[in-house]
Amino acid sequence: MMLPILLAAASVSTPPCATGVWTTKASGQTIFKLEIENNSTGTTAIWTRPDHFKFDGDTFSNIDGHVVRRVASEVHVNDGDLILSFEDPEPNSTPDILRVRCAQVGHISVTFMGPDFDPFDFEKTSSNEAQLGPWDAKTAYTREILRKTNVEMTNIFDADQADRQAEHINRSIVGPADEKRRRRTQELLDSGALQSGEDFYHAAFIFQHGSKADDYLKAHLLSMVAAARGNAGAIWISAATLDRYLRAIGRPQVLGTQFTAPKGSPATQEPYDRNLISDAMRKALRVPPLAEQEKYRQDYTMHEAKSRTP
Repeated sequence: MMLPILLAAASVSTPPCATGVWTTKASGQTIFKLEIENNSTGTTAIWTRPDHFKFDGDTFSNIDGHVVRRVASEVHVNDGDLILSFEDPEPNSTPDILRVRCAQVGHISVTFMGPDFDPFDFEKTSSNEAQLGPWDAKTAYTREILRKTNVEMTNIFDADQADRQAEHINRSIVGPADEKRRRRTQELLDSGALQSGEDFYHAAFIFQHGSKADDYLKAHLLSMVAAARGNAGAIWISAATLDRYLRAIGRPQVLGTQFTAPKGSPATQEPYDRNLISDAMRKALRVPPLAEQEKYRQDYTMHEAKSRTP
């Protein structure tokens, strides 16, 4: 049974760029709709949304197909942003507070006050096109977040890779440079300057080129963030850093990404537990199967032998 909607208005001067019908999507499906209108009595705001859902900051799941319309109980302007307060009908709950900020033309940025979520990008649309759903409770819907890549982090990564282009790396030069890059990357991480999947992918490589187990473990965690934020290439570096970390703590690698070539001996992957992970799982992690790894090991041995021949 639908209850009558009582519009709550506030006598505030709403920024004109915030008025209109706005929607945000996840995996191509409209999740939320905001209707913001100025009238003779002030500003009204209606938030249309699923009644129940789970949200982890990036992905919506367990969406209840029932759609509810909530009317803002309070509307005011703070530092040029529109603040909307929506009462939660659940007993003993606190209001949902949304901060609306004008972005580029045809877009507003909406931040949910309290949870540490990235702002939502809402796009202006017509009332006829602003239908929510359809949703499937068994499907997860991921929103697209435009995170800007840090230019300094990209330059650090490029320098790291450039130092490794030479056939023979001068460790007396590259080692101190690696340490300096790790220190600066850590500063960028600590300050929250790294946000995009590309940023975390680049940072993972910097710590993979560390010198101790904690560096490799951190690289593995950074690569996981990179993959979670849409950088598919981070899957391989996640596998490689896991192997490198395991070897650093005296455990055998499990995926086979690490090769060494002791002087005067064939290249080796040992210690290597080949039985824990199947080739099917290696494929999912962008790692070659055992047969291809063995061919690479033999080719690596031949290359190293030629490079040592006077």
